[in-house]
Amino acid sequence: MAGGIITPALINEVTKSGGLGSLPLGYLSIAEAQEAICKTIALASKQFAVNLFIQSPIAPPSKKQVAAMLAYVNQHRLSIGLPSLLEIPSWVEPDMDELLDMLLKEGISIISFTFGILSHNKMQRLLEKDVFVMGTATTVQEGLALEAAGCHAVIAQGYEAGGHRGGGFVAGQSGGLIGTLALVPQMVDALHIPVIASGGIMDGRGIAAALALGASAVQMGTAFLTCEESHASSLHKHMIMDNPAESTCLTSIFTGKPVRGFKNELVTMTEKNFSEDDLLPYPLQHQLTKELRSSANKLGHLEYAGLWSGQGTRLSRSIAVEHLMAILEKETVVVLSQFKNNLR
Repeated sequence: MAGGIITPALINEVTKSGGLGSLPLGYLSIAEAQEAICKTIALASKQFAVNLFIQSPIAPPSKKQVAAMLAYVNQHRLSIGLPSLLEIPSWVEPDMDELLDMLLKEGISIISFTFGILSHNKMQRLLEKDVFVMGTATTVQEGLALEAAGCHAVIAQGYEAGGHRGGGFVAGQSGGLIGTLALVPQMVDALHIPVIASGGIMDGRGIAAALALGASAVQMGTAFLTCEESHASSLHKHMIMDNPAESTCLTSIFTGKPVRGFKNELVTMTEKNFSEDDLLPYPLQHQLTKELRSSANKLGHLEYAGLWSGQGTRLSRSIAVEHLMAILEKETVVVLSQFKNNLR
């Protein structure tokens, strides 16, 4: 959940309640990432994880492709009062070796990543320092690749999950669109390391179901976006609280990678006028639409905002993290107890 939504306070409350808070470092420079880590360390009373985006090479788009997308996005920018862009805003991905150096220096011992697999040398550096490493997979084959690379656990990301899809890194495959209920037990059967269920899990029933399917733990995102400590905008929280699951969709028009968020005019118009191949590759499409989405969000202009969300929207709650964690624990225990009693 990169982009400033997750706060040190939110992570602290999760860890205090026995969970593992995770600080997203995507979209941040090394200096910004270090500052966020230091703020979280100063506040969090227990260990927390960080999440990284794996960099991947891209094929440079043609000048014609860039010009067409630039002109199109500028039309929408002007409609909400933003000036036209003459070129795509630049962004240099942090050097991964330098980023890992900083993480190890700051004492980070739990790292998850998405969009790919760390290289062998980088993975070995982390393993030699006893860092617990988790990768994100959307298919069993991706899970096996992460296990072979040395990961200690795999996050099985179901179709229902909000935000970016973490798969598509196995050569010749675009990543899976498999529901959590179907993906988790297949991953559990195929792997020899713990599987963490992710996607559509919003309450104790979802947690208990994932555990019954063999998951060792669950990863939850959307459930925390509406919490008091979340920095999600009022528009974002409103959309999650007041809209059904069918209000979300998977689309690449925002960033160049498949992401689950709320459908709006920008999604509908772009998908109508452009094919998937017309979009710029990530992170160029992300950089091109970033200010448009951010400004629309701040202005409360839903039709141009990029608001990520999973499919469990009707199960969201607007409460403090401490309260949510207590409810989740109680609900899970109750469901597991009922399940046990029904077997007798």
